[in-house]
Amino acid sequence: MQVKRVAVIGCGTMGAGVTHVAAEHGYEVSVVEAGPAAAEAALRRVDDSLQRTVSRGRLTQAGAAAALDRVTMTTDLEAIADADLVIEAVFEDVALKCDVLGEVDRITAPDVMIASNTSTIPLVILAGATRRPESIVGCHFFNPVPAMKLVEVIRTPTSRPEHVAAFADFATALGKTPVVVNDVPGFVGNLLIVPYLLDAIRAFERGVADKESIDEVIKLGFNHPMGPFALSDLIGLDIVHDMAASMYEEYKDPRYSPPPLLKQYVRLGWLGRKSGRGFYSYNR
Repeated sequence: MQVKRVAVIGCGTMGAGVTHVAAEHGYEVSVVEAGPAAAEAALRRVDDSLQRTVSRGRLTQAGAAAALDRVTMTTDLEAIADADLVIEAVFEDVALKCDVLGEVDRITAPDVMIASNTSTIPLVILAGATRRPESIVGCHFFNPVPAMKLVEVIRTPTSRPEHVAAFADFATALGKTPVVVNDVPGFVGNLLIVPYLLDAIRAFERGVADKESIDEVIKLGFNHPMGPFALSDLIGLDIVHDMAASMYEEYKDPRYSPPPLLKQYVRLGWLGRKSGRGFYSYNR
C-alpha cells in the first residue's frame, strides 16, 4: 500500500501533531474539522507546531512554509474520498469515534487504509463500527507528536498483517519508531503509565510528600526527564482522568480508578499546561 495522500479527521492536539509530521515529511494532508471556526483554529495549531520546530532548529522557515502549503483544511467529510490513508483523531469518546469511522467506511474505497488514533479504547470496539473490521488499524501517537518517536500500532485477532505492516511502514516514513502491540485497553504505554501517575497522586493525597519532592525523587532517582505531576500536567489532567476512567471501566481494577484529587482538579478546570494551571501554575 503506497501512501501519498493522507486525511486526518479531527485536528486537536493529537490531530495537529500528526498533520504537522505528515506534511513535514512530504505528504499532502486533508484535514476535516467540524466547522469553519474549528478549521481556522486547527490551521493555526498546525502552524504553531511547525514554528516551534523551526525555533528549535529542526526545521527551516522555508520547510515549515512548504509543509503548511501541503495542508488543506475542510469541513466536508467527503473530501477524504481520494485519500490513501485516513487517520481518525477525534476526541477520545467511543460513540463519537464509532460514528466517524462508520462514515469513513461509507465514503472510502475498500482498499483505503483506515486508522484510529486512540490511547485506551479497545480497537475491536472501533473496528466493529465498520464493515471491514479486519482492515482497521489502531495507532497511538505520543504527545507531543513532532518530538516523540514512538507509535504503538495496534492489531486485533482479526487484523490483516499487511495492513498492520503498511501502517508501520508509514510511521517509519514519518521518522517514528513503530511498535506493534496487541489490542488490550491502554495497550502497553498507558497500561503501565496510568497506574504510575495515579499512584503518585494518591501518595500526595496521603501526605507522603509534596508534589515537588515526589517529582524530584523520580527525576533524580530514576533518571526520568520529568516527574509524574509535571508529566500529568503536560498530558492534560482531563486526559489522564479519562484514560484512567476508560481503563477502570474495562478492568474494574482499583489501580485505574481516578483519585478524588484528580477529579476535583478536572472539575475546577485545572487541566495542566493547556489551561495555565494543574498541579503547577504556568504562564499562558
